[in-house]
Amino acid sequence: MKKTSLRGKSERRAQLVSKISEFKQQHSSFEQHGSLPSISQATKKQKQQEKSDKFITQLVNKVTFNTSGGISKSSLRRQKRKAKEQLKPKMDEILDNLPKTSNDVEIKSLDNAMGNDFVESNRINRNKPNPVKASGYKRIMKEENRNFSNVLKNPQFRASPFEALKLAIQENRK
Repeated sequence: MKKTSLRGKSERRAQLVSKISEFKQQHSSFEQHGSLPSISQATKKQKQQEKSDKFITQLVNKVTFNTSGGISKSSLRRQKRKAKEQLKPKMDEILDNLPKTSNDVEIKSLDNAMGNDFVESNRINRNKPNPVKASGYKRIMKEENRNFSNVLKNPQFRASPFEALKLAIQENRK
């Protein structure tokens, strides 16, 4: 389960902002209701208080808060992408708005009657060895040697060698 979520992060940031604002209010009320400042020298407590105030103001100035309500950049990007995709026209809507022709209806009815929803490939799927790999290269060389020896043993090769080679090449292409 995810330990941190966008909501949790934004809540923590909001709490931090509220704590800082509370501190500022306390600090301003202390200045208003505090005792009269000593004219001659600042006391140790006052120096410590000034140091801590200075540190906190620097910290407040350095902290940059997410102005988008505590939502991360990636989340904003996802939301923008979704909005863009919703603006794009859907293919079904486009097809519905296209004018219908009698040929389209006839073709669809023929396809449904025949039960052919896809076009079958006429190519035979052969598991050919990969010539880039060493094992595939060895297999190809063995097959070629076997084919070559079969061509040499063929009696047609002795009669007309070029015609026999031509026939062998044509058979291999099939």
